Amino acid sequence: MNALAFVVLALVLYYLAYRFYAKYLAEKIWELNPDRVTPAVKYEDGFEFVPTVKEVVAGHHFTSIAGAAPIVGPVVAAIWGWVPGLLWIIFGTIFIGAVHDFGALVTSLRHEGRGIADYLQDLLGKRAMQIMYVVVFFLLVLVSAVFVHVIATLSAGYPAAVYSVWIEIPLAMIIGCMIRYKWKVNLWLASIIAVAIMYGVIWLGVAYPFRLTYTQWVWILLAYMFIAARLPVWLLVQPRDFINGIQLVIALVVCTLGVLALTFTGGGQVVAPALRLSAPGAPPIWPFVMITIACGAISGWHSIVGSGTTPKQLKNELDARFVGYGSMLGEGYLAVIALITAVVGLGAVGYQEFYSAWGKAAWAKVWAEGGSALLVPLGMAPVLGAAFMAVVAKSFAMTTLDSAMRFTRIAFAESVNTFGLPKFLTDRTISIIPGFLVIIFLARSGYGMRLWPLFGASNQILAALALLACAVFLLIQRKPTLHYLIPCIIMAVSSMAAMLWSIFFDYLPKGSYLLVVIGAIVFLCGLGVIILGFQTWSKKKAEFGLSKSA
Repeated sequence: MNALAFVVLALVLYYLAYRFYAKYLAEKIWELNPDRVTPAVKYEDGFEFVPTVKEVVAGHHFTSIAGAAPIVGPVVAAIWGWVPGLLWIIFGTIFIGAVHDFGALVTSLRHEGRGIADYLQDLLGKRAMQIMYVVVFFLLVLVSAVFVHVIATLSAGYPAAVYSVWIEIPLAMIIGCMIRYKWKVNLWLASIIAVAIMYGVIWLGVAYPFRLTYTQWVWILLAYMFIAARLPVWLLVQPRDFINGIQLVIALVVCTLGVLALTFTGGGQVVAPALRLSAPGAPPIWPFVMITIACGAISGWHSIVGSGTTPKQLKNELDARFVGYGSMLGEGYLAVIALITAVVGLGAVGYQEFYSAWGKAAWAKVWAEGGSALLVPLGMAPVLGAAFMAVVAKSFAMTTLDSAMRFTRIAFAESVNTFGLPKFLTDRTISIIPGFLVIIFLARSGYGMRLWPLFGASNQILAALALLACAVFLLIQRKPTLHYLIPCIIMAVSSMAAMLWSIFFDYLPKGSYLLVVIGAIVFLCGLGVIILGFQTWSKKKAEFGLSKSA
């Protein structure tokens, strides 16, 4: 098997899925209507609700959902061989992940751009909404803590990539001001120049690396995410995500060309086994392939993005297909490239070194060094290639980091009314603090990548709940529901089985009682929403039956 087969299979099937299946969902299931006024237009406020061109929204959405998760997950999951990961990334993305993202976005658009926990009240009642806020809160703080660890690890391990990532922030803010104050600027040109500057600075980083310890980076990132979450969306989030969208396309094109060049020079052979059912020390292949490769195939985090900032920016409802379904296909392809870095780029010796036992796969090193091997046939020196790959991972992880903090603020502010809390807690600064304190605690807990399985299981439980919400909404609208109900059942069974396994066979035996508590809370809350969902489902079906007979 050659890496080129991975690329061809993914690109062909993703194209066909967007061309036919996404079109079917848009026209026959969701009935997208360009004349329907979107929340961004209806509630424009210059801070959260900002009508924006499709390309910019797609850049924001794409990079917010991608982050480093579709890199980390496939790299770690390569311990089970290449077949399980590749099949889940391709077919999970097409029939579950992209369907989930598209549905969550449209359902939010049809509920005034409200967050998933908030609009769940309309579908399943107030109790379901309250429980959902708990699930969303824990997922958001887990996402933030995990990504603080991810970025701090990359920053400490690859100091050559530091300048490029941090110079992007002022560049993005300059572009944001240009657009906001209607200066004559070509957004595409300005963003391409920004990307060129970022890549140019890699040379400076290689020559004069910026070195800080892991702990120092953790505190810097915590301070950064607090500040970024308080800024208006047009100042940093939109322009930087557009820049990162361009950067991601460039990175995917470069890596794809690298695979082609490697193949035509006689390389590119897959060195990993096709299947390892009993990888040393690893949890069961099912359901943990589906949990470890979280954002690379489906992710509940995406329903937060798709009901958070994204619906508050869409000008035209028709854009939801491109932004929702299309962006997930792009993330799936990034996950395919990440898998290739592990099962091809490392070489046979490297694979044996990193995958001899569970927990040895230092994902940052696999991605950077395995990825740099793909770029050598293009004439890029290994040290530059590794720095380039590290810049890609860090840039996307940074967008997820500040988006997660922003969503934590939004979700907490929305929940104030739900739980009868004092109104002052909805303040844009005060509402950051509760989640931020929990994130500090988790980020400084020392759990590091041990949080990943907990994040993965929580993430996929939320994905199941988002699919359930879409199915119930379609049922109420008397539309076909199987496209959402079947993925919902698959994800509910898999994610909750993974959470129970982790609690009883990992966290409890090792005395990780904080993880036991968080896992149990998320499991019970997820189960509660599912029960309420299917009670509502039965009630609506009965009502429709009576209505039909009458």
